[in-house]
Amino acid sequence: MKQFGWKADLRNPNLEIFIHLNDIYSVVGIPVFRVPLASRAYIKTTGLRSTIAWAMASLAEIKAGAFVLDPMCGLGTILLEAAKEWPDVYYVGADVSDSQLLGAYDNLKAAGLQDKIELLKVSVTELPLPSESVDVIISDIPFGKKFKLGKDIKNILQEMERVLHVGGTIVLLLNNDHHRRLQDCEQSGIPLNSKGSPTDEPGIEECMSPREKTDLSDTVSSSSEASSQGGLDKMPPVGSLVPVECYQVSLGRTEAFICKYRKSHSLGL
Repeated sequence: MKQFGWKADLRNPNLEIFIHLNDIYSVVGIPVFRVPLASRAYIKTTGLRSTIAWAMASLAEIKAGAFVLDPMCGLGTILLEAAKEWPDVYYVGADVSDSQLLGAYDNLKAAGLQDKIELLKVSVTELPLPSESVDVIISDIPFGKKFKLGKDIKNILQEMERVLHVGGTIVLLLNNDHHRRLQDCEQSGIPLNSKGSPTDEPGIEECMSPREKTDLSDTVSSSSEASSQGGLDKMPPVGSLVPVECYQVSLGRTEAFICKYRKSHSLGL
């Protein structure tokens, strides 16, 4: 600015440049469209960034006829993105907040998906579902001053683990604090479920080895793939939930992790 007299117009720039730097890569890009990729005409009230929600759903290996649950659905963004991409699936969203459920219903109605997604007012720690009845769980674990969970993350994961069937997938969006608590949960020697789950079952190491290749180029930079395996090496199993993939993503001023787990065995076995 001093040398060339350039001025930055942050509201209506001629060109926007994105630069991501870390110890391994430098990634430079420019937007192709004036409208951000996260903009969705069918979402009336915005919650989680749509591109992050789509990336989470794409990691979840959703198949036709599956039962997909978001037990803390908020405004329903994850379920909306999943239902748009994978329509032949049974979707259920749950939340304890009336205002969040009302906002979610408005979004479902605006997207024409009110008949595709069922909403329930229930607590994530007391889901009215049989054990091992859910194929896929995708959820943005709330954080921040308004929705701070703290140590409740253990109870939440315990209930998710209960309703997920063996071989099922969980994809979670975690902040740094939640991510650290999950790491400490097993490293401290405390099992996730009350009965205790062996984490040295045959086959667990096999589940951890394959790195599934999913195209997240629109949302997660190539540098995240390098940090994915490094973060995965530090993630122990949480009860019967075995870590498969973990990506660090940016939510603007906040950094978070998209973590994928697979249930390796039934509880108590």
